[in-house]
Amino acid sequence: MFWKVESRKEFLVAESANMDLMQLDGELIDSLMSYADKIDQKVSKLKRLAQELRQPLEAAKGREEEYLGNPLHSFPLIRHMYQDWQYLAEFMKKPVGEEEIGFLRKKLPELPWQAETEEATVYIFRIAETHGMMPWEMANGLIDNVRLNSTLSALDCFEVAKLYFKWGYFKQALQWISISKTRLQEEYSGVYEVLGMSGQDVALLQARCLVELDLRDVALELLVKQPDLAEHSTSWLDQFEAYPHMTVDSPPTLGEDFKRLCRSSFSPKPSKLHCRYNSTTSPFLILAPLKMEQISLEPYIVVYHDILPEGDIHQLIALAEPRLRATLAFTEDKSDSVFGAFLPFKDMNSSGEPVLDRLTQRMRDITGLQIHQRNRINIIKYGFGAHYAARHDFFNETNSETEGYGDRMATVMFYLNDAPNGGATVFPRINVKVPAERGKVLFWYNLDGETHDVDPKTVHAACPVFHGSKWVMAAWIHEYDQMFIQPIYREGKMKH
Repeated sequence: MFWKVESRKEFLVAESANMDLMQLDGELIDSLMSYADKIDQKVSKLKRLAQELRQPLEAAKGREEEYLGNPLHSFPLIRHMYQDWQYLAEFMKKPVGEEEIGFLRKKLPELPWQAETEEATVYIFRIAETHGMMPWEMANGLIDNVRLNSTLSALDCFEVAKLYFKWGYFKQALQWISISKTRLQEEYSGVYEVLGMSGQDVALLQARCLVELDLRDVALELLVKQPDLAEHSTSWLDQFEAYPHMTVDSPPTLGEDFKRLCRSSFSPKPSKLHCRYNSTTSPFLILAPLKMEQISLEPYIVVYHDILPEGDIHQLIALAEPRLRATLAFTEDKSDSVFGAFLPFKDMNSSGEPVLDRLTQRMRDITGLQIHQRNRINIIKYGFGAHYAARHDFFNETNSETEGYGDRMATVMFYLNDAPNGGATVFPRINVKVPAERGKVLFWYNLDGETHDVDPKTVHAACPVFHGSKWVMAAWIHEYDQMFIQPIYREGKMKH
């Protein structure tokens, strides 16, 4: 797993950055209104001037010769034609709203970049595909049986349609285009063109999707109805057939088991495992046992409830949030695996050491394993659409981490808040789903306890968050620290 910290993706994960963005949007709209008011003032002044200048012409209409015979009419005409139009030319050339234009230019670098907009669109794709939502459901604010008080505009839907087309999902692209067209208001057609979306653009993309689906006749009928495209409609279609769409990159890989587990419709089968109080992994637990829920025995996965005190949770988030950095992680094949905001232990404010020390001791109590002080931890925040693609935590290879500490024997994950809308941790190979609930701790072994062979069944993923955010603190426990606690009892199948 390779982590890459991005400095320009905070809009996707940080509420504070989005709040700043909303505030900036309001300022830009106010500036736009000021610009429009100044244009209106200039237009109003020009209209009043035109009405005043037209009055002598109206008075002379039908009796021009008689009218111009009067010197008090001829003189004003000559003076007016010499002086007034020169002043008017200067007035018309004078720029309007230079202050507002300058403000916009100054603020443009603070706006999201193209890559961020594309990533946000990918999030819509990922959420829709994960939860099996139809385009009209997503556009109307329905996600996984949750009704959100929001809808997507014609421009939003067209942007999503372009992404589906890019990845070769032509039927879905047509559905998004259809929704976009129903939301186009005729009286605002000029406005949409200013914002980069014309009726011609929509019709051409729709026609191209139809051609890709071998529906040329339907595409021709569509283009013929477009006044600006009708004349060359056949040429357009010939060009589409001659140069079929080539997919440049591929969409996120979302396994069927992953999607099934992430949906609210998933209902786990009754388990023979049970809940109990754990008082055996640490002497302290004899006095204060912990509520433990068994999730799986092979691999060993348990959940501890009500572990984190509210004060520790608030302190962790308060310490972490100002230092979070948007992050991408890549698997060995360089594919995008996770996106969220990330804070490693080394970047934590020193004032957070006491609470981390308490949590480290808690991990010892939970696991019964040797965990050295200042153990490596990561605090991760998953915002809108953020995800964690299916992967293992073990390496099963030699690298700088395994040479010094051994492989990642076990994982401990602290949930710092409730994430009811997405965000569950799922184990697709064993049909397990663990919802993200505040104060809960998830613990599992990545290696076999007796042989230290890696366990492929521990492949796990995080469902995308589609409303709110999800905070977790993750820590890995390594082999070499456990050599006197959990030695290798028998030879396994893997080479070490």
